[in-house]
Amino acid sequence: MGLFTSPSPGTSFGIQAPIIQINQYPLWGDYVALALYFTEIAGMLMAIIGLMEVKGKFTSFNKRASVVTFIAAVLALGFFDMDLGRPAAALSSPIEAIANFGHSWMARGIIFVGGLLLFSFLYMAVSLLNMKNRLVRGVIAVIGVFAGIFSTTYSGFELAATTGVPFWNNAGIPVLYLADGIFAATGLAYIVALAGKNEDVIRARVTLSKLLFFSSVAELAAWFLFMASVNFIYVFDQVAYNYLITSSSFLADLGLTSLTLVLSGIGYLSISGIPMMGMKGATTSKAVGELPVMDLPAVMKYLLVVAAILALVAGYLTRADVLFAGQYAYQLAPLTPFQIVTNQPVPIGSFGWRG
Repeated sequence: MGLFTSPSPGTSFGIQAPIIQINQYPLWGDYVALALYFTEIAGMLMAIIGLMEVKGKFTSFNKRASVVTFIAAVLALGFFDMDLGRPAAALSSPIEAIANFGHSWMARGIIFVGGLLLFSFLYMAVSLLNMKNRLVRGVIAVIGVFAGIFSTTYSGFELAATTGVPFWNNAGIPVLYLADGIFAATGLAYIVALAGKNEDVIRARVTLSKLLFFSSVAELAAWFLFMASVNFIYVFDQVAYNYLITSSSFLADLGLTSLTLVLSGIGYLSISGIPMMGMKGATTSKAVGELPVMDLPAVMKYLLVVAAILALVAGYLTRADVLFAGQYAYQLAPLTPFQIVTNQPVPIGSFGWRG
């Protein structure tokens, strides 16, 4: 047990006398933030290439992206293990997760991320081996899409269901995490698609540049939804809210996302045939046959690389900002002499996995 002797910085909340602090459970740190980040990268990249597989026009890109997806999934599990401190327990956790699937978002997350690892590996295998069976490839890709979406969003539902941290009790978190996953994964996918001149890589590059623009819009809209849905009935929600909006990482997050929106918006207008900064717009008509795929102008191609890198950085900051702001207020929650506590906050942990 510890002592709480000062108010929350920058607010009028707190008691200027020693009182008992009740929230001494282990908290999630940088390893968890990185694990969640690589989970969303792997999950939504798997969803993107899975949908491209269904279209059947992005074979070369998908082959490269499948390797990146699997590496991201391995990194996600690696950072989870580094945080939990007992990697050997990972062998038994899936069985325990099945038993707790009905009432635990953490149990569901273990199953979803495990499925993502499995199907990202299978899709990488069939891609690298150039398997021609469209049915097999399609089934693996579609299941991978669902595994990717569920893996990306489960942590949002998990935080929203954590009753001990009121700031996380917000239905906007799953939406924010889904938008953030698409945003960051699209940035990485565009970088993967940067090299190459064959038609399917060009198609992927053009498609991803459009998706980067729309996902940046969705990211900012999801942030607005989340911030507008904070319930100030809890005093520590306001502590977390004030901490969040005054933090340099949150301001950097919004700034980088807004800059990505501007850069990708210029790219979208260029693709749409509107000349930008002296660059020739894309051809929009042809007398006979299917329209040829038009690559991005050279300047715009590399300007979007900057936007993609900004999206990757902002994607991590979004996960970390929500995670750490909620825990900041959670650490300050005191048990005062006049406070009646009928339910202790739910500890942050998983199946006794932590060492």
